[in-house]
Amino acid sequence: MNESFVTVCGNVVADPQGRSTKTGKPFASFRVASTTRRWDAEARGFVDGSTNFVNVIGFNALGANVMNSLKRGDPVVVYGRLRVNQYLAADGKHMTSVELDAHGVGHDLTRGSSVFSRASRPQFEPHDRLADPHILASFDEVEVLDELVGDPAGDHEDTELAAQTDPGSALREEDADTDPYVVTAH
Repeated sequence: MNESFVTVCGNVVADPQGRSTKTGKPFASFRVASTTRRWDAEARGFVDGSTNFVNVIGFNALGANVMNSLKRGDPVVVYGRLRVNQYLAADGKHMTSVELDAHGVGHDLTRGSSVFSRASRPQFEPHDRLADPHILASFDEVEVLDELVGDPAGDHEDTELAAQTDPGSALREEDADTDPYVVTAH
């Protein structure tokens, strides 16, 4: 196979857009602007060169995490398979676009800091009620419930005490969305 894999460092041009293919496969797309910098001896400093714009596509879990993590202006590092598309525009002009089928996307930590949080189940919609920690706790009762109530040992002895000292730590029915479900601790 003669595929080219590249790494691009730059800034996200606009908020990522979530979409799906004709077969229903979810993906996220966004653009990255990458500007070269070079030393200018006359100016005694770095100056900006030309800017390259790259379209980035991330599928499945990567796409969901991109949607929940990136926003316009974020400095990113993107690694993926390079595709150069040539096409004829509606006005008859020959056009070229550069795309990356992303294998990995992350914040550029040379320009700031970031906090990583592991997604238990990637969600394209961060406000999906099935992504609610209380609902996830009902699916994976022991591990997630222990994290919610601060019981890393998993013995559930302090659940009652946590509910008494910090009302926000208890699982309550009124925290439910609009459906009448109840989450119970075992």
